[in-house]
Amino acid sequence: MRIDLSLLLVSLAATTLADDVILKGGAKIQAPVLKKADDSTVLDLGFDVLRVPNNEILATFEDEATGSTISADTNGLYSTQVPNRITTAEAAKLYAPSVVLVKTAAGLGSGFFINKEGYLITNFHVIAGEKKISVTQFLQENQVLRRIVHKEVEIVATAPFHDLVVLKLKNFDTEITPVIFAPEENLSIGEAVFAIGNPLGLERSVTEGVLSQTHRNFGGILYLQVDAAVNPGNSGGPLFNARGQVIGVINMGVPSMEGLNFAIPARHSKYMLEHIDAFAYDATNPESGFVYPDAPRRPGKFSSEQKENSDVTLP
Repeated sequence: MRIDLSLLLVSLAATTLADDVILKGGAKIQAPVLKKADDSTVLDLGFDVLRVPNNEILATFEDEATGSTISADTNGLYSTQVPNRITTAEAAKLYAPSVVLVKTAAGLGSGFFINKEGYLITNFHVIAGEKKISVTQFLQENQVLRRIVHKEVEIVATAPFHDLVVLKLKNFDTEITPVIFAPEENLSIGEAVFAIGNPLGLERSVTEGVLSQTHRNFGGILYLQVDAAVNPGNSGGPLFNARGQVIGVINMGVPSMEGLNFAIPARHSKYMLEHIDAFAYDATNPESGFVYPDAPRRPGKFSSEQKENSDVTLP
């Protein structure tokens, strides 16, 4: 009976999930939280308990049971998973192949694959007003980084209000590594994040930082604020957490400020994919964002309507 009880205790101990408690000094304690009081938090160290003053705790991340990949939407366009925490170096090695360069005649940005069928997400402003789009994959072959340019790219769905667009590669035969999302949004200020993108075309650049704010309001949309460095060309790239899950899409920064950058929460991407038929791209719909004015009949000559609007100056 004693042996059976010991085995039971060992089994129960093995299923206990540890939480990550980050202290103000940067130290991390990994232990289950037994109790949270107004002034302190009690941690189970196994052989003893530890009471930590709440004013010394920067953040607490509750651990979750790991699970296998599952389809999160009826369309099966993306997957969710709860993997173990990994280092930024490990995550970058896993998901750098998911990140691509999205290029148009007007400029370039980043994007990331969401499934093996060639669907990818980027910012709407990266491709706005453009129909000829190319996507460049970066595939590691031994010590060589091979660049594969896909010129047949379809616009699947657009959500201009949230600055998101879904693209799809056509007629491809390369291997695709998709990203994963979290089943539910559980973000905490101060948690570690990192971004992968193509700033100024410098492919697969990795920057690391923390989640500075989870709900920064601009124009009626709540953004994630991060201090991970991003630059022109990072737009549309993924923002990852410490589990390698995509938690946002990088879309803007303040060039004159250091460490003041923003991302669209991943929940908007997931919602768009779950209701993709409502966001389906239609070139004839003026709400699609792809509106092309008629060219003047003669070079240097304007129609009466164009003359009336000639005083309008775009930023």
